[in-house]
Amino acid sequence: MRIAAIYIEEHEYLFDDPQTINFGGEYFYEFKKEKDNDEILVSRRKNKNFIEGLFQLSDSKSNVTQLNAIVGQNGAGKSSILDVIRGAFIENQYSLPRVKRLILVESKKNGLPIVLENEFDKIEFELIDEIIELKTVSNLSMQSIYYSPHFNYSFNPNHDNYDQYDLSFDRMVEKDLSQLNEKDPNSSGWPYPPNQELFFKNSLRQIEFLSSDLVSSKEIFKELFHLPEHQDPILYFRGYKKEESIRNIPYKLRDFLKIINNKITSELDEWSKVKIDSKEKIDLQSSKYHLKKYLIKQVISLISTQAESKGGYLSKGHFDFEKQKKRIESFDAYKSLLFLFENFSIKFSKKEEKVFDIESLKKLLETLYEEIDAVEDENSISQDYLKVSQDKAIQILELQRDFIGHLNRYHYLFYPEDQEVVIKESERLEGFINYMPFNKRLSTGEHALLNLFSRLYNFLEQNLKEIKSVGLKDHYLLLLDEADLSFHPIWKKKYVKSLLSTLPHFFDDLENKPSIQIIFTSHDPLTLSDLPNSNVIYLERRSYDEKSQILENEHERRPKKTFGANIVELLSDSFFIDESLTGEFATDCIKNTIEWLKDKEEKTNSEYYNKLIGLIDEPIVKRKLAEMYDDKMGTETEIQLLKKEVQELEKKIKNKSKN
Repeated sequence: MRIAAIYIEEHEYLFDDPQTINFGGEYFYEFKKEKDNDEILVSRRKNKNFIEGLFQLSDSKSNVTQLNAIVGQNGAGKSSILDVIRGAFIENQYSLPRVKRLILVESKKNGLPIVLENEFDKIEFELIDEIIELKTVSNLSMQSIYYSPHFNYSFNPNHDNYDQYDLSFDRMVEKDLSQLNEKDPNSSGWPYPPNQELFFKNSLRQIEFLSSDLVSSKEIFKELFHLPEHQDPILYFRGYKKEESIRNIPYKLRDFLKIINNKITSELDEWSKVKIDSKEKIDLQSSKYHLKKYLIKQVISLISTQAESKGGYLSKGHFDFEKQKKRIESFDAYKSLLFLFENFSIKFSKKEEKVFDIESLKKLLETLYEEIDAVEDENSISQDYLKVSQDKAIQILELQRDFIGHLNRYHYLFYPEDQEVVIKESERLEGFINYMPFNKRLSTGEHALLNLFSRLYNFLEQNLKEIKSVGLKDHYLLLLDEADLSFHPIWKKKYVKSLLSTLPHFFDDLENKPSIQIIFTSHDPLTLSDLPNSNVIYLERRSYDEKSQILENEHERRPKKTFGANIVELLSDSFFIDESLTGEFATDCIKNTIEWLKDKEEKTNSEYYNKLIGLIDEPIVKRKLAEMYDDKMGTETEIQLLKKEVQELEKKIKNKSKN
């Protein structure tokens, strides 16, 4: 399955005339519309250069059916074309520009194109000897996933999350800061600033991805990109400050959680009275003791938050508090928490279900307690952080992910198995353990790469694999908006290969093994050398006073070469760079030098122009200007340049002989 063509009759601000986009599939499509009606006649012709399976680079069962790039000048509308596609998959389209469109899909199951989106009265398809009316398929199992690494300053009048498949920077910032006010302050009592919260959340997604089975089992991630190793990892414990709102919890839980909190306070008071000989030992042991109690408080905070969300289902829970009260009094805070997890249940029509998963909690806390007990250096621990080994940090984060996953899945006990459930971001619990994955600062490009992979991995794990808060689809459109923005040219050369080699494996963990189409926008012509020309959508906006237009296959200004073309051929096309391949400043300097050389009478500033000629690194231009300089000034600049070139060649020959 793949999107094959889009016909856009009207766009709120992008185009003046109707536009056709062909994605280089098995066929090229043409759309005709009579002026006096709202009917579209579709015809097609074979794409002779189409190769089925060309982009199936990995051994994944989730195959890539198509790869496309959208290129154009700044302001031409590359992101807007992605919005045209996204608009077919979201309900709240009022935040997007108004578009009248027709979207066709190719599928192996049917020789005819499928109408995914239609805003016209009638669609007719022209075969060799007949005309068939095409109907819109409303239940086509297809979904877009949008990713963008940069902040979008486009005005959204409603400031709504109109796309739950949005992995853009805007959406991540909104999500990561959504529960900041719910979090406890740092050890000094000050609230954490937003930039630190964003750093922690981003780092957590990165380490979850890097510690996943996907990365450890597939060498492709290490082969394509060499990222720094994790060193001296530190776990930061930050969670929810829900102790003061415990009164809002359903009464069947409230008394029990109060008891546990009181036990923690009492145990800390008793500890402060303990006499220990060495002050150093007091500091270290106090940090260990306080951190253990702090971890229990964070678990209580999570339960409190869960109890107040999604309809208060915990109020239906069953726990005979009065009957167990005397027994609980003999427990410490830790054992009381385990007792709650083991005995709190909810009675359904025929059976009683345990609400909390005690095993995931025990594994997490026991592992943390072991690491706390093993600390020998007081600088490696405080009341809210713990330094551990890299392997142990990954293990603890995996245990936390399992524990949080069980808490989030609690909601699904109340829905039939065949019912699709959507949990709002604000109602989904987060972890209380954060991790700084690298002790060195990553480059902007390294972050860009990791964010692309980690956000997609995090989204699929949370929404499609573990909890399935949204239904699985047979085909996904990955819309990547300038995801290569911060990449070095070496990474840009690898960009397409990395997408084809890695992204299918992300979807391979899903039950249905869906197919994938990747559509990315880019400013970079280097990336296009990996795409057949028919798979590139060229958007042109010749000036800010004009509207954009799509350069279809036959258009005279459409570049003719991409696949396997070298960078000089790609750059020399006027679509990317007008006139010169050098920067405008250098070009102006060379032009000014030529003008000075042409004036035989003007001798001032000769030293300036002589040095400027020496700066030029293009040998043919440099030699010609030196020749003109000698002719004007009666010098031997060109001879000196030639002698220097001879010396360099002799040096190369000598080094070659040694090897």
